[in-house]
Amino acid sequence: MTAPVLSGTRARRLAALLIGAAVAVLGALAAPGIARAQAAAPSAEATVAPPPQRLVEVRLALSAAATKQLSEPRLRRLLEIELGDAALIAPAPTGPLGDHVAYLWVDLVGPSTAAIEVRVGARAVERREIADAELTGDIAVRVIAIAAAEMVREQMKPVRPPKKPPAPKPPSAEEIEAASQKVDAVTVDARAAAAFVPSVGATMFGPSVEVGFRRFGIGAHLVTGFFTGPTDFGSSRWFEAGVAGSYRLWVTPSLRFAGELTATAAAVRVAGAHIVGESGNRFDTWSARAGGSAAIEWRAAPPLWLTLGVGPSVVLRPFDVTSASGRTAFEGVFLGAAIGVLFEQRAPVHVKALQTNGNGNGAP
Repeated sequence: MTAPVLSGTRARRLAALLIGAAVAVLGALAAPGIARAQAAAPSAEATVAPPPQRLVEVRLALSAAATKQLSEPRLRRLLEIELGDAALIAPAPTGPLGDHVAYLWVDLVGPSTAAIEVRVGARAVERREIADAELTGDIAVRVIAIAAAEMVREQMKPVRPPKKPPAPKPPSAEEIEAASQKVDAVTVDARAAAAFVPSVGATMFGPSVEVGFRRFGIGAHLVTGFFTGPTDFGSSRWFEAGVAGSYRLWVTPSLRFAGELTATAAAVRVAGAHIVGESGNRFDTWSARAGGSAAIEWRAAPPLWLTLGVGPSVVLRPFDVTSASGRTAFEGVFLGAAIGVLFEQRAPVHVKALQTNGNGNGAP
């Protein structure tokens, strides 16, 4: 019997069906194996294990007295139980040195008193004493094991680095200015001055200069000045030199008040009159004055101050003059006024000494 002959189209369809069925059967057979492989394969996160922590090796040693009263094997076993996986009990009390070694010493310092000393690595030794009348036999071993394990665990904790002190706080501009007012300073004060002596009707003008040094807010000065002008008996010239002391009070960094005490000796020359009591040269004599002054000072630039001051003084050595108008005494009040420019050079301020550590204390 002859088999039926399939056309080309039908043959291709039949072949495609057979291939599809074969692929489905193979997929069904392979699916369980693939699922098991996926379940067995660990995830990427699970494969990343934390770095292993190095165990601490505990080296136990007992004193002769403790060895007689306590069971060392029992103590080692209890320590191993108490410490668990955190430490490893070494078989002997000696061995190589290292940072991960705990030295444990047990001693009986009395009939019912046990002393435990522990040191891990380079830390300080920790000591604890346990006193109990019932500290005997297995009870003593258990109590010592528990206490020693606590001490070892405490010393095994990571050492916290010491807290760094806060960075010093830089001083403000106001603090630096306040400190600079107290440091040493050199001053030069050039003035245009006027002097009035009512007893002889003198009105004199001229320059004056002061060179000074200030420390702790108090200034010491050398003073010199020259005055000339008309008087009731003609004219006079007054050239003086002396010393002065001053103190300044700051209102603001750019404004301050100054008080000054001055004492000077002067060479005096008169014209149009004669000095009574002088032999030979009757136009020259000497005198002196002392007094005080007050001034207001304004800072125009960091080293320069503009000054304006007034002050009375008293003639300490009066003298008489005679002229065509009669006899007159140069005495009494000597009034002064001045305007000037003061140059002030201050010593450097130690900024580091003004820094604070955040608690208001100065930096070391």
